Amino acid sequence: MGRLIVLMGPTGAGKSVQGDLLAEKYGAVHFSSGKLLRQNPEVAAQMTDGRLAPAYEVERIIGEAIREVPKDDMVVLDGFPRTASNVRWMEEELPKLERRLRVVVLINLDIETSLKRLGLRGRADDAPKAIRAKFKLFDEVTRPVAEHYRELGLLAEVDGRGSIEEVHQQIVAVLEKEALIS
Repeated sequence: MGRLIVLMGPTGAGKSVQGDLLAEKYGAVHFSSGKLLRQNPEVAAQMTDGRLAPAYEVERIIGEAIREVPKDDMVVLDGFPRTASNVRWMEEELPKLERRLRVVVLINLDIETSLKRLGLRGRADDAPKAIRAKFKLFDEVTRPVAEHYRELGLLAEVDGRGSIEEVHQQIVAVLEKEALIS
């Protein structure tokens, strides 16, 4: 059964950057839910306002992407699951996709650091108002998802305030400690 690693964290935590680094280091396939969703104009407009895309749309797009990956290849997924609905979808669909969730890495980050980082990025959905809305949604909707994975013994946390390399080293340490990359 193929391995799945999830990167979770608030906006600006560096999930996509870390996903790219992990894919390169381990020969994995990385999917950023945000990148996949921004390719859909209607969904992208919602994200610009700081809203979450509809769960059914996210689940469809993620399922299609994972389905295309050979079963022996590790998948690194960032930004998904975000909601209780997404968790239920994963519990039902991952076995059908011949994938097993190995670990959820929560990259913790404060809003001040996020605002500084994202102010440099310059994407349409990185306005301070949208960032604050995304942080609120993360705390209200996604943090309970992280707690669910903590209860299952699948959650590992890292400090996202360091440099890209420092955060990467923390994540690699988690994966190596749990022998998840063999």
